[in-house]
Amino acid sequence: ELHFVGKYWRMSGRPTVCILIREEHMRDVHFKEMLDLLAMLKKGDCDGLKIRTGRLQNLISSSCIEHLDFLHLLSADDLPTVEAFQQLEHASIGYQSLTDIPKAIIYNEPTYDFKEFQHRSSRDILEALSRTDTLHGQSQLLGILYFREGPQFWTENGTVKERLEKLTRQAGALRHWSVVRYCSSVLRKLVDSISPNITSILVCGKQITVGVFGHEEVVIDKPLTPREVEAIIYSKCQEHDIYQAVLQQEIILYVGRLISTTSHLFQGILKIRIGWVLQAMILHMKFLSPNPPALESLSPSELRKVLYRVLTLSENGSNTKLTIHERRQIEGALCRVPKNFYDRVWDIMSRTPEGIIVEGHHLPQQPTLTEMTVYDLKFATEVEMFLSRVALPEYRQILVELIMVVYLILERNPELSFNTTIDMNKLVEESFLMYQKDNGIDREGDMTLFFDSPTTITASYLARAVMNHLLKCAPDQGYSRDLCIIS
Repeated sequence: ELHFVGKYWRMSGRPTVCILIREEHMRDVHFKEMLDLLAMLKKGDCDGLKIRTGRLQNLISSSCIEHLDFLHLLSADDLPTVEAFQQLEHASIGYQSLTDIPKAIIYNEPTYDFKEFQHRSSRDILEALSRTDTLHGQSQLLGILYFREGPQFWTENGTVKERLEKLTRQAGALRHWSVVRYCSSVLRKLVDSISPNITSILVCGKQITVGVFGHEEVVIDKPLTPREVEAIIYSKCQEHDIYQAVLQQEIILYVGRLISTTSHLFQGILKIRIGWVLQAMILHMKFLSPNPPALESLSPSELRKVLYRVLTLSENGSNTKLTIHERRQIEGALCRVPKNFYDRVWDIMSRTPEGIIVEGHHLPQQPTLTEMTVYDLKFATEVEMFLSRVALPEYRQILVELIMVVYLILERNPELSFNTTIDMNKLVEESFLMYQKDNGIDREGDMTLFFDSPTTITASYLARAVMNHLLKCAPDQGYSRDLCIIS
Protein backbone atom coordinates (compact mmCIF):
# COMPACT_ATOMS: atom_id res chain seq x y z
CA GLU A 1 0.00 0.00 0.00
CA LEU A 2 2.84 2.41 0.80
CA HIS A 3 4.46 1.80 -2.60
CA PHE A 4 1.14 2.38 -4.35
CA VAL A 5 0.55 5.67 -2.54
CA GLY A 6 4.14 6.78 -3.12
CA LYS A 7 3.87 6.07 -6.85
CA TYR A 8 0.45 7.53 -7.61
CA TRP A 9 0.02 10.36 -5.06
CA ARG A 10 -0.88 13.56 -6.95
CA MET A 11 -2.60 15.72 -4.32
CA SER A 12 -1.01 18.63 -2.48
CA GLY A 13 0.66 17.86 0.80
CA ARG A 14 2.17 14.63 2.02
CA PRO A 15 0.03 11.52 2.51
CA THR A 16 -0.05 10.77 6.23
CA VAL A 17 -0.56 7.26 7.57
CA CYS A 18 -1.41 6.60 11.21
CA ILE A 19 -0.53 3.10 12.41
CA LEU A 20 -2.44 1.80 15.43
CA ILE A 21 -0.54 -0.83 17.43
CA ARG A 22 -2.54 -2.82 19.94
CA GLU A 23 -1.42 -5.29 22.57
CA GLU A 24 -2.89 -8.16 20.54
CA HIS A 25 -0.47 -7.25 17.74
CA MET A 26 2.45 -7.44 20.15
CA ARG A 27 1.30 -10.84 21.37
CA ASP A 28 1.00 -12.15 17.83
CA VAL A 29 3.51 -14.80 16.73
CA HIS A 30 4.37 -12.64 13.71
CA PHE A 31 5.12 -9.50 15.74
CA LYS A 32 8.79 -9.71 14.73
CA GLU A 33 7.79 -8.87 11.15
CA MET A 34 5.93 -5.80 12.42
CA LEU A 35 9.01 -4.74 14.40
CA ASP A 36 11.14 -5.08 11.27
CA LEU A 37 8.68 -2.85 9.39
CA LEU A 38 8.71 -0.25 12.16
CA ALA A 39 12.51 -0.30 12.16
CA MET A 40 12.54 0.39 8.41
CA LEU A 41 10.06 3.24 8.86
CA LYS A 42 12.23 4.70 11.63
CA LYS A 43 15.27 4.66 9.34
CA GLY A 44 13.31 6.61 6.73
CA ASP A 45 13.54 4.02 3.97
CA CYS A 46 10.99 1.27 3.34
CA ASP A 47 12.14 -0.91 0.44
CA GLY A 48 13.32 2.09 -1.57
CA LEU A 49 10.45 4.37 -0.53
CA LYS A 50 11.33 7.49 1.47
CA ILE A 51 9.43 7.63 4.76
CA ARG A 52 9.30 10.29 7.48
CA THR A 53 8.10 9.37 10.95
CA GLY A 54 7.19 11.65 13.82
CA ARG A 55 4.45 12.82 16.14
CA LEU A 56 1.13 13.44 14.43
CA GLN A 57 0.94 17.06 15.58
CA ASN A 58 4.32 17.73 13.96
CA LEU A 59 3.23 16.24 10.63
CA ILE A 60 -0.16 17.94 10.32
CA SER A 61 1.25 21.17 8.84
CA SER A 62 2.70 19.38 5.79
CA SER A 63 -0.09 16.81 5.43
CA CYS A 64 -2.93 16.69 2.94
CA ILE A 65 -5.92 18.12 4.80
CA GLU A 66 -9.44 17.52 3.51
CA HIS A 67 -12.30 19.66 4.81
CA LEU A 68 -15.60 17.83 5.30
CA ASP A 69 -17.87 20.64 4.09
CA PHE A 70 -21.01 18.53 4.25
CA LEU A 71 -20.96 18.12 8.04
CA HIS A 72 -22.85 21.36 8.67
CA LEU A 73 -25.81 19.88 6.79
CA LEU A 74 -26.26 17.24 9.49
CA SER A 75 -28.13 18.06 12.66
CA ALA A 76 -26.56 17.36 16.03
CA ASP A 77 -29.13 14.62 16.64
CA ASP A 78 -27.95 12.72 13.56
CA LEU A 79 -24.35 12.64 14.70
CA PRO A 80 -23.25 9.61 16.73
CA THR A 81 -22.38 10.17 20.37
CA VAL A 82 -18.81 9.28 21.20
CA GLU A 83 -17.69 8.89 24.78
CA ALA A 84 -14.06 9.26 25.74
CA PHE A 85 -12.24 6.29 27.22
CA GLN A 86 -11.60 6.45 30.94
CA GLN A 87 -8.02 6.28 32.14
CA LEU A 88 -7.59 3.17 34.26
CA GLU A 89 -5.43 3.32 37.36
CA HIS A 90 -3.01 0.46 37.93
CA ALA A 91 -0.70 -0.23 40.83
CA SER A 92 2.05 -1.22 38.41
CA ILE A 93 3.26 0.48 35.27
CA GLY A 94 2.55 -2.58 33.13
CA TYR A 95 5.02 -4.09 30.73
CA GLN A 96 8.57 -2.79 31.07
CA SER A 97 9.60 -3.93 27.59
CA LEU A 98 8.17 -5.46 24.45
CA THR A 99 9.99 -8.65 25.37
CA ASP A 100 7.93 -8.85 28.59
CA ILE A 101 4.72 -9.33 26.64
CA PRO A 102 3.96 -13.06 26.38
CA LYS A 103 3.39 -14.31 22.87
CA ALA A 104 -0.01 -15.70 22.02
CA ILE A 105 -0.07 -19.47 21.95
CA ILE A 106 -0.65 -20.81 18.45
CA TYR A 107 -4.15 -22.23 18.45
CA ASN A 108 -4.33 -25.81 17.32
CA GLU A 109 -7.10 -28.35 17.38
CA PRO A 110 -7.83 -31.74 15.81
CA THR A 111 -9.82 -31.77 12.59
CA TYR A 112 -12.32 -34.44 11.68
CA ASP A 113 -14.30 -35.22 8.57
CA PHE A 114 -17.90 -34.12 9.00
CA LYS A 115 -19.08 -35.13 5.51
CA GLU A 116 -21.17 -37.96 6.96
CA PHE A 117 -23.48 -35.35 8.50
CA GLN A 118 -24.52 -34.30 5.00
CA HIS A 119 -26.78 -37.38 5.05
CA ARG A 120 -27.94 -37.04 8.67
CA SER A 121 -31.04 -35.24 9.90
CA SER A 122 -30.91 -31.66 11.19
CA ARG A 123 -31.82 -32.95 14.65
CA ASP A 124 -28.72 -35.16 14.65
CA ILE A 125 -26.60 -32.22 13.53
CA LEU A 126 -27.95 -30.04 16.35
CA GLU A 127 -27.15 -32.74 18.89
CA ALA A 128 -23.63 -33.11 17.49
CA LEU A 129 -23.23 -29.32 17.52
CA SER A 130 -24.07 -29.15 21.23
CA ARG A 131 -21.32 -31.69 21.95
CA THR A 132 -18.68 -30.14 19.66
CA ASP A 133 -16.25 -27.68 21.21
CA THR A 134 -13.74 -27.25 18.37
CA LEU A 135 -14.03 -24.25 16.05
CA HIS A 136 -13.53 -26.43 12.97
CA GLY A 137 -16.28 -28.84 14.00
CA GLN A 138 -18.74 -26.08 14.85
CA SER A 139 -18.11 -24.30 11.55
CA GLN A 140 -18.63 -27.48 9.52
CA LEU A 141 -21.88 -28.39 11.27
CA LEU A 142 -23.21 -24.83 11.13
CA GLY A 143 -22.33 -24.70 7.43
CA ILE A 144 -24.42 -27.81 6.74
CA LEU A 145 -27.36 -26.29 8.62
CA TYR A 146 -26.95 -22.96 6.82
CA PHE A 147 -27.21 -24.50 3.35
CA ARG A 148 -29.97 -26.90 4.36
CA GLU A 149 -32.20 -24.83 6.65
CA GLY A 150 -31.23 -21.24 5.85
CA PRO A 151 -29.47 -18.44 7.79
CA GLN A 152 -32.35 -17.81 10.22
CA PHE A 153 -32.61 -21.42 11.41
CA TRP A 154 -32.65 -21.34 15.21
CA THR A 155 -30.12 -23.29 17.25
CA GLU A 156 -29.52 -23.48 20.98
CA ASN A 157 -27.48 -20.27 21.12
CA GLY A 158 -29.00 -18.17 18.34
CA THR A 159 -29.57 -18.37 14.61
CA VAL A 160 -27.13 -20.15 12.33
CA LYS A 161 -26.05 -16.83 10.80
CA GLU A 162 -25.43 -15.22 14.20
CA ARG A 163 -23.36 -18.18 15.36
CA LEU A 164 -21.31 -18.17 12.15
CA GLU A 165 -20.63 -14.44 12.56
CA LYS A 166 -19.53 -14.99 16.16
CA LEU A 167 -17.41 -17.98 15.14
CA THR A 168 -15.69 -15.86 12.49
CA ARG A 169 -14.65 -13.31 15.12
CA GLN A 170 -13.44 -16.00 17.53
CA ALA A 171 -11.43 -17.77 14.84
CA GLY A 172 -9.95 -14.46 13.69
CA ALA A 173 -8.78 -13.63 17.22
CA LEU A 174 -7.18 -17.10 17.49
CA ARG A 175 -5.67 -16.93 13.97
CA HIS A 176 -7.58 -20.04 12.89
CA TRP A 177 -7.64 -18.98 9.26
CA SER A 178 -9.31 -22.04 7.74
CA VAL A 179 -12.34 -21.52 9.97
CA VAL A 180 -12.38 -17.78 9.17
CA ARG A 181 -12.37 -18.53 5.45
CA TYR A 182 -14.96 -21.31 5.73
CA CYS A 183 -17.41 -19.17 7.70
CA SER A 184 -16.80 -16.18 5.40
CA SER A 185 -17.57 -18.33 2.38
CA VAL A 186 -20.76 -19.73 3.91
CA LEU A 187 -21.89 -16.16 4.70
CA ARG A 188 -20.89 -15.04 1.15
CA LYS A 189 -18.54 -12.35 2.44
CA LEU A 190 -16.76 -10.07 -0.01
CA VAL A 191 -13.37 -8.47 0.69
CA ASP A 192 -13.13 -4.70 0.66
CA SER A 193 -11.94 -2.92 -2.49
CA ILE A 194 -12.19 -5.97 -4.74
CA SER A 195 -13.80 -4.00 -7.60
CA PRO A 196 -11.07 -1.30 -7.69
CA ASN A 197 -8.41 -4.03 -7.68
CA ILE A 198 -10.10 -5.78 -10.60
CA THR A 199 -10.09 -2.46 -12.44
CA SER A 200 -6.37 -2.02 -11.66
CA ILE A 201 -5.68 -5.40 -13.28
CA LEU A 202 -7.79 -4.62 -16.35
CA VAL A 203 -6.19 -1.22 -17.01
CA CYS A 204 -2.82 -2.99 -17.18
CA GLY A 205 -4.08 -4.88 -20.24
CA LYS A 206 -4.78 -8.14 -18.42
CA GLN A 207 -7.87 -10.30 -18.16
CA ILE A 208 -9.05 -12.28 -15.14
CA THR A 209 -10.79 -15.62 -14.97
CA VAL A 210 -12.57 -16.86 -11.87
CA GLY A 211 -13.22 -20.54 -11.27
CA VAL A 212 -11.75 -23.60 -9.57
CA PHE A 213 -8.87 -25.38 -11.33
CA GLY A 214 -10.26 -28.14 -13.55
CA HIS A 215 -13.76 -26.64 -13.68
CA GLU A 216 -15.59 -23.96 -15.64
CA GLU A 217 -14.15 -20.45 -15.53
CA VAL A 218 -15.68 -17.04 -16.17
CA VAL A 219 -13.66 -14.31 -17.89
CA ILE A 220 -13.75 -10.83 -16.38
CA ASP A 221 -12.77 -8.31 -19.06
CA LYS A 222 -14.62 -5.21 -17.84
CA PRO A 223 -15.08 -3.44 -14.49
CA LEU A 224 -17.79 -4.96 -12.31
CA THR A 225 -19.73 -3.86 -9.25
CA PRO A 226 -19.12 -5.69 -5.95
CA ARG A 227 -22.51 -7.39 -6.26
CA GLU A 228 -21.61 -8.73 -9.73
CA VAL A 229 -18.21 -9.94 -8.50
CA GLU A 230 -19.84 -11.73 -5.57
CA ALA A 231 -22.35 -13.46 -7.86
CA ILE A 232 -19.63 -14.70 -10.23
CA ILE A 233 -17.21 -15.91 -7.57
CA TYR A 234 -19.73 -17.76 -5.43
CA SER A 235 -21.57 -19.31 -8.38
CA LYS A 236 -18.37 -20.72 -9.91
CA CYS A 237 -16.29 -21.59 -6.84
CA GLN A 238 -18.39 -22.46 -3.83
CA GLU A 239 -19.94 -25.71 -5.10
CA HIS A 240 -16.53 -27.15 -6.08
CA ASP A 241 -14.37 -25.82 -3.22
CA ILE A 242 -15.96 -23.71 -0.52
CA TYR A 243 -12.61 -22.24 0.58
CA GLN A 244 -11.72 -21.03 -2.91
CA ALA A 245 -14.63 -18.61 -2.97
CA VAL A 246 -12.68 -16.61 -0.36
CA LEU A 247 -9.13 -17.50 -1.43
CA GLN A 248 -9.78 -16.25 -4.97
CA GLN A 249 -10.93 -12.91 -3.58
CA GLU A 250 -7.69 -12.62 -1.59
CA ILE A 251 -5.58 -13.45 -4.65
CA ILE A 252 -7.41 -10.84 -6.74
CA LEU A 253 -6.70 -8.32 -3.98
CA TYR A 254 -2.98 -9.17 -3.84
CA VAL A 255 -2.61 -9.31 -7.63
CA GLY A 256 -4.28 -5.91 -7.95
CA ARG A 257 -1.81 -4.40 -5.49
CA LEU A 258 1.25 -6.11 -6.97
CA ILE A 259 0.43 -5.24 -10.56
CA SER A 260 0.17 -1.56 -9.63
CA THR A 261 3.64 -1.46 -8.05
CA THR A 262 5.63 -4.36 -9.58
CA SER A 263 4.04 -4.95 -12.98
CA HIS A 264 7.12 -6.84 -14.26
CA LEU A 265 6.04 -9.85 -12.18
CA PHE A 266 3.19 -10.39 -14.66
CA GLN A 267 5.25 -10.08 -17.82
CA GLY A 268 4.12 -12.69 -20.33
CA ILE A 269 0.82 -13.32 -18.52
CA LEU A 270 -2.15 -12.02 -20.52
CA LYS A 271 -4.93 -13.86 -18.73
CA ILE A 272 -4.62 -14.19 -14.95
CA ARG A 273 -6.55 -17.37 -14.19
CA ILE A 274 -7.10 -17.11 -10.44
CA GLY A 275 -7.93 -20.78 -9.96
CA TRP A 276 -4.77 -21.77 -11.85
CA VAL A 277 -2.69 -19.29 -9.83
CA LEU A 278 -3.92 -21.02 -6.66
CA GLN A 279 -3.01 -24.36 -8.24
CA ALA A 280 0.51 -23.01 -8.93
CA MET A 281 0.78 -22.03 -5.27
CA ILE A 282 -0.38 -25.48 -4.14
CA LEU A 283 2.16 -27.14 -6.43
CA HIS A 284 4.96 -24.85 -5.24
CA MET A 285 4.30 -25.71 -1.58
CA LYS A 286 3.97 -29.40 -2.40
CA PHE A 287 7.28 -29.50 -4.28
CA LEU A 288 9.25 -27.75 -1.52
CA SER A 289 7.75 -29.51 1.51
CA PRO A 290 6.74 -33.16 2.06
CA ASN A 291 3.76 -32.17 4.24
CA PRO A 292 2.69 -28.66 3.19
CA PRO A 293 -0.17 -26.91 4.98
CA ALA A 294 -3.42 -26.32 3.14
CA LEU A 295 -3.71 -22.90 1.50
CA GLU A 296 -6.84 -22.09 3.49
CA SER A 297 -4.92 -22.54 6.77
CA LEU A 298 -2.26 -19.94 5.89
CA SER A 299 -2.40 -16.46 7.35
CA PRO A 300 -3.04 -13.63 4.85
CA SER A 301 0.61 -12.54 5.03
CA GLU A 302 1.85 -16.10 4.43
CA LEU A 303 -0.54 -16.49 1.50
CA ARG A 304 0.79 -13.28 -0.03
CA LYS A 305 4.39 -14.50 0.39
CA VAL A 306 3.63 -17.78 -1.38
CA LEU A 307 2.03 -15.84 -4.25
CA TYR A 308 5.09 -13.61 -4.53
CA ARG A 309 7.48 -16.58 -4.56
CA VAL A 310 5.46 -18.24 -7.32
CA LEU A 311 5.40 -15.09 -9.45
CA THR A 312 9.17 -14.61 -9.08
CA LEU A 313 9.96 -18.24 -9.92
CA SER A 314 11.12 -17.36 -13.45
CA GLU A 315 13.57 -14.83 -11.96
CA ASN A 316 14.86 -17.15 -9.22
CA GLY A 317 14.26 -20.52 -10.88
CA SER A 318 17.91 -21.55 -10.80
CA ASN A 319 18.06 -20.90 -7.05
CA THR A 320 15.23 -23.28 -6.18
CA LYS A 321 15.26 -27.03 -5.71
CA LEU A 322 12.51 -27.55 -8.26
CA THR A 323 12.92 -30.03 -11.10
CA ILE A 324 12.36 -29.06 -14.72
CA HIS A 325 9.00 -30.84 -14.67
CA GLU A 326 7.94 -28.96 -11.55
CA ARG A 327 8.95 -25.61 -13.03
CA ARG A 328 6.97 -26.42 -16.17
CA GLN A 329 3.93 -27.21 -14.05
CA ILE A 330 4.10 -23.91 -12.19
CA GLU A 331 4.87 -21.75 -15.24
CA GLY A 332 2.08 -23.50 -17.14
CA ALA A 333 -0.34 -22.86 -14.28
CA LEU A 334 0.61 -19.17 -14.36
CA CYS A 335 -0.10 -19.17 -18.14
CA ARG A 336 3.16 -17.35 -18.79
CA VAL A 337 4.44 -17.15 -22.38
CA PRO A 338 7.74 -15.86 -23.87
CA LYS A 339 8.22 -12.33 -25.12
CA ASN A 340 6.53 -11.57 -28.49
CA PHE A 341 4.80 -14.95 -28.31
CA TYR A 342 1.51 -13.82 -29.86
CA ASP A 343 3.33 -12.01 -32.69
CA ARG A 344 5.05 -15.28 -33.53
CA VAL A 345 1.75 -17.15 -33.54
CA TRP A 346 0.58 -14.57 -36.07
CA ASP A 347 3.62 -15.29 -38.27
CA ILE A 348 2.88 -19.03 -38.09
CA MET A 349 -0.77 -18.43 -38.98
CA SER A 350 0.22 -16.34 -42.00
CA ARG A 351 2.04 -19.40 -43.42
CA THR A 352 -0.60 -21.94 -42.45
CA PRO A 353 -3.62 -21.49 -44.78
CA GLU A 354 -5.58 -24.27 -43.07
CA GLY A 355 -5.02 -22.93 -39.55
CA ILE A 356 -4.04 -24.52 -36.23
CA ILE A 357 -5.75 -27.16 -34.07
CA VAL A 358 -5.35 -27.31 -30.28
CA GLU A 359 -7.28 -29.86 -28.20
CA GLY A 360 -9.60 -30.54 -31.14
CA HIS A 361 -10.53 -26.87 -31.61
CA HIS A 362 -9.67 -25.18 -34.90
CA LEU A 363 -8.24 -21.66 -35.21
CA PRO A 364 -8.62 -20.84 -38.95
CA GLN A 365 -6.31 -18.52 -40.82
CA GLN A 366 -9.28 -16.73 -42.34
CA PRO A 367 -11.09 -14.67 -41.29
CA THR A 368 -8.81 -14.49 -38.22
CA LEU A 369 -5.97 -12.60 -39.93
CA THR A 370 -8.23 -10.32 -41.96
CA GLU A 371 -10.35 -9.27 -38.98
CA MET A 372 -7.45 -8.77 -36.57
CA THR A 373 -4.00 -7.22 -36.78
CA VAL A 374 -0.78 -8.64 -35.39
CA TYR A 375 -0.84 -6.10 -32.54
CA ASP A 376 -4.55 -6.54 -31.84
CA LEU A 377 -5.25 -7.53 -28.24
CA LYS A 378 -8.24 -9.45 -29.55
CA PHE A 379 -5.90 -11.77 -31.49
CA ALA A 380 -3.77 -12.46 -28.41
CA THR A 381 -6.95 -13.13 -26.44
CA GLU A 382 -8.12 -15.56 -29.13
CA VAL A 383 -4.83 -17.47 -28.97
CA GLU A 384 -4.94 -17.52 -25.18
CA MET A 385 -8.48 -18.88 -25.28
CA PHE A 386 -7.26 -21.84 -27.37
CA LEU A 387 -4.39 -22.54 -24.98
CA SER A 388 -6.83 -22.32 -22.06
CA ARG A 389 -8.48 -25.52 -23.30
CA VAL A 390 -5.42 -27.52 -22.19
CA ALA A 391 -6.12 -29.27 -18.89
CA LEU A 392 -2.54 -29.97 -17.70
CA PRO A 393 -0.26 -26.99 -16.93
CA GLU A 394 2.92 -28.85 -17.96
CA TYR A 395 1.32 -29.94 -21.25
CA ARG A 396 0.33 -26.35 -21.94
CA GLN A 397 3.94 -25.31 -21.37
CA ILE A 398 5.15 -27.94 -23.86
CA LEU A 399 2.66 -26.57 -26.41
CA VAL A 400 4.10 -23.08 -25.89
CA GLU A 401 7.60 -24.49 -26.49
CA LEU A 402 6.32 -26.25 -29.63
CA ILE A 403 4.92 -23.01 -31.03
CA MET A 404 8.29 -21.33 -30.50
CA VAL A 405 10.02 -24.23 -32.31
CA VAL A 406 7.61 -23.97 -35.26
CA TYR A 407 8.25 -20.23 -35.48
CA LEU A 408 12.04 -20.65 -35.49
CA ILE A 409 11.90 -23.28 -38.25
CA LEU A 410 9.69 -21.10 -40.44
CA GLU A 411 11.75 -17.98 -39.72
CA ARG A 412 15.00 -19.67 -40.78
CA ASN A 413 13.39 -21.27 -43.83
CA PRO A 414 11.20 -18.61 -45.47
CA GLU A 415 10.46 -20.89 -48.44
CA LEU A 416 8.54 -23.32 -46.22
CA SER A 417 4.88 -23.27 -45.25
CA PHE A 418 2.25 -25.69 -44.00
CA ASN A 419 -0.22 -26.84 -46.64
CA THR A 420 -2.43 -28.62 -44.10
CA THR A 421 -3.65 -27.79 -40.63
CA ILE A 422 -1.14 -28.02 -37.80
CA ASP A 423 -2.50 -30.30 -35.11
CA MET A 424 -0.36 -29.26 -32.15
CA ASN A 425 -1.42 -32.21 -30.01
CA LYS A 426 -0.40 -34.71 -32.70
CA LEU A 427 3.02 -33.06 -33.03
CA VAL A 428 3.58 -33.36 -29.27
CA GLU A 429 2.44 -36.99 -29.41
CA GLU A 430 4.82 -37.80 -32.28
CA SER A 431 7.75 -36.12 -30.53
CA PHE A 432 6.99 -38.09 -27.36
CA LEU A 433 6.86 -41.38 -29.30
CA MET A 434 10.30 -40.62 -30.78
CA TYR A 435 11.57 -39.79 -27.29
CA GLN A 436 10.22 -43.11 -25.98
CA LYS A 437 11.82 -45.05 -28.82
CA ASP A 438 15.24 -43.41 -28.43
CA ASN A 439 15.27 -43.90 -24.65
CA GLY A 440 13.74 -47.38 -24.54
CA ILE A 441 10.73 -46.33 -22.46
CA ASP A 442 7.86 -48.82 -22.41
CA ARG A 443 5.43 -46.94 -20.13
CA GLU A 444 2.65 -46.09 -22.55
CA GLY A 445 1.13 -42.64 -22.13
CA ASP A 446 3.33 -41.61 -19.18
CA MET A 447 4.98 -38.37 -20.30
CA THR A 448 6.59 -37.56 -16.94
CA LEU A 449 10.16 -38.18 -18.13
CA PHE A 450 9.53 -36.13 -21.26
CA PHE A 451 8.17 -33.24 -19.19
CA ASP A 452 11.23 -33.49 -16.93
CA SER A 453 13.71 -33.24 -19.81
CA PRO A 454 15.65 -30.00 -20.41
CA THR A 455 14.32 -27.59 -23.01
CA THR A 456 17.17 -28.44 -25.38
CA ILE A 457 16.11 -32.09 -25.46
CA THR A 458 12.35 -31.52 -25.77
CA ALA A 459 12.96 -28.87 -28.44
CA SER A 460 15.00 -31.31 -30.54
CA TYR A 461 12.21 -33.90 -30.55
CA LEU A 462 9.57 -31.26 -31.18
CA ALA A 463 11.63 -29.97 -34.12
CA ARG A 464 11.91 -33.50 -35.57
CA ALA A 465 8.13 -33.90 -35.39
CA VAL A 466 7.62 -30.52 -37.10
CA MET A 467 10.08 -31.37 -39.89
CA ASN A 468 8.42 -34.74 -40.48
CA HIS A 469 5.08 -32.97 -40.80
CA LEU A 470 6.54 -30.41 -43.21
CA LEU A 471 8.00 -33.13 -45.43
CA LYS A 472 4.75 -35.10 -45.42
CA CYS A 473 2.71 -32.10 -46.53
CA ALA A 474 5.34 -30.87 -49.04
CA PRO A 475 3.80 -30.18 -52.50
CA ASP A 476 4.61 -32.50 -55.37
CA GLN A 477 5.67 -29.53 -57.49
CA GLY A 478 7.40 -26.28 -56.75
CA TYR A 479 10.55 -27.62 -55.10
CA SER A 480 12.21 -30.99 -54.77
CA ARG A 481 12.34 -32.77 -51.42
CA ASP A 482 15.95 -33.64 -52.16
CA LEU A 483 16.76 -29.93 -52.31
CA CYS A 484 14.82 -29.09 -49.15
CA ILE A 485 17.21 -28.37 -46.31
CA ILE A 486 15.84 -27.31 -42.94
CA SER A 487 18.38 -25.37 -40.92
